[in-house]
Amino acid sequence: MNYWLIADTHFSHLKLEEWGGRSGPWQKKLWAGLEDLPMPFSDALIHLGDICIGDDLEVHHRIEKLPYKKILVRGNHDKKSASWYSEHGWDFVCDQIGLVFHGVDLLFSHRPMPADTWRYRYNIHGHTHGNMHRAEEYSAWYDPSFNIDISPEIIGYQPVRLDTLMKGRC
Repeated sequence: MNYWLIADTHFSHLKLEEWGGRSGPWQKKLWAGLEDLPMPFSDALIHLGDICIGDDLEVHHRIEKLPYKKILVRGNHDKKSASWYSEHGWDFVCDQIGLVFHGVDLLFSHRPMPADTWRYRYNIHGHTHGNMHRAEEYSAWYDPSFNIDISPEIIGYQPVRLDTLMKGRC
């Protein structure tokens, strides 16, 4: 089973362009990446939160059509109930999730977590937008040897495969 990761898609959040954080066809790139994933039905996408800001039903109708398993780790903008997300295309909904990958404990969350978070070796997260967005929340303890940021601005607006992301770390 392969895991694909994405975070902070923020579909329909046009203020990101206005604020200078994203420009060009970023939404188109994100959708293309999600819709063109070369995944068998046994693979899964883990979305680390902040799916959309507005157009919830339209965005989730499109997500429902994606042919693979979908895990949502809710972000600060994902305010609906877990059951709402489950009814709109997500196979599993949580606030954070742990996974053992090649014998290494990984913590998936939306926001960065401190290195002393339980037993985990790495924390894979979004939220920072590659520019330390809301850094006052975590800058005092953020550790690049523990925290792995997969904000779209860093990974090129395409989902990244977990084994590719962890190459050289596990």
